[in-house]
Amino acid sequence: MLTAYTRRLPGVPLIPLLYPNFGKEERDAILFMNNAFREIREPFVAVTDDPAKADVLLLAHNFSTLRKRPEYVAEFEELSKKHGKKVVVFWHGDRPDRVPLSNVIVFRTSMYDHCRRPEEIAMPAYSEDLLQGEALQIRKKGEKPVIGFCGWADYRSLKNRFGTYALNAAVDLRAALGRRPVLRSKRKGLSFRREAIQALEHQNQVTTNFIIRSSYSGHSNTIALDPETARREYRENMLQSDLALVVKGDGNFSYRFYEALSLGRIPLLIDTDCVLPCSDRLDYDAFIFRVPFQNIDQLPQLVGEWWGRLTDEGFAAMQKKAREAYEEHLSVPAFLQSVPELITQTPKT
Repeated sequence: MLTAYTRRLPGVPLIPLLYPNFGKEERDAILFMNNAFREIREPFVAVTDDPAKADVLLLAHNFSTLRKRPEYVAEFEELSKKHGKKVVVFWHGDRPDRVPLSNVIVFRTSMYDHCRRPEEIAMPAYSEDLLQGEALQIRKKGEKPVIGFCGWADYRSLKNRFGTYALNAAVDLRAALGRRPVLRSKRKGLSFRREAIQALEHQNQVTTNFIIRSSYSGHSNTIALDPETARREYRENMLQSDLALVVKGDGNFSYRFYEALSLGRIPLLIDTDCVLPCSDRLDYDAFIFRVPFQNIDQLPQLVGEWWGRLTDEGFAAMQKKAREAYEEHLSVPAFLQSVPELITQTPKT
């Protein structure tokens, strides 16, 4: 077992990798996340308080909580130089900034492929298994695909609308001045969501199953309805659809992507230059359908043509593969189990 040196800061939430070592912690703000850690039991790493005896140095807290604790990060930088060992960082969140450590491995949810750094490893979002121990429900292929979406896809206020316009205008200007169209992938996820939904509605190639909300239902500060009701409607919407429309949020990743896979539903991924976890061991195109963000206006035609080529057996197989990929590689316990191997496979500097 990989041995890690770490040091905890009082009052700062732990990374889930260390839950088996120090005990699980409840997270109140991000709704439903606690359910993602139900199956975590056995340690993924051994812990030592002597950096000389460790294989790696491990920040005990999500990097977003350490941005105002530079002394803690600097301490690990000095230990890394002294002992010649890598520092392992988890950054579960929206920001794509560089981690300011010189000998580091960064597990992170939000990345853009065009600016991915060599030390970064894509990780799944901490999402719960929506199958909830039930049998996988395999849908039969109909004449037209049913595309589901339940979530935030409307402006919550004028401020939200104009703020989105302003950010997108700045992103588009940078893309134009730099002659790099891929930079437009950094536009707001809400905008891509709205464009995809507008493209799919009132088209005869697909059937839509949309529940549009004007706020984010995954956080206690923004949810506008009863959490149990919101979660039930969200889950049922996926189960009653053939494909789940998946678009990034503010970060370049989506909880919905992994939740859909957990139910054996095929993500219809709007690919905003995404970096998907475990892509070296998973053939994603065997169980998802992705459309580059530049082709959103062609979404109904592209989905319709793909659906026409798909056989009944192929559709059933994709659903099973989606669940298998989640269960074996992308669920929280499965991915954390693979972390030591991913660390040891990273070349030494």
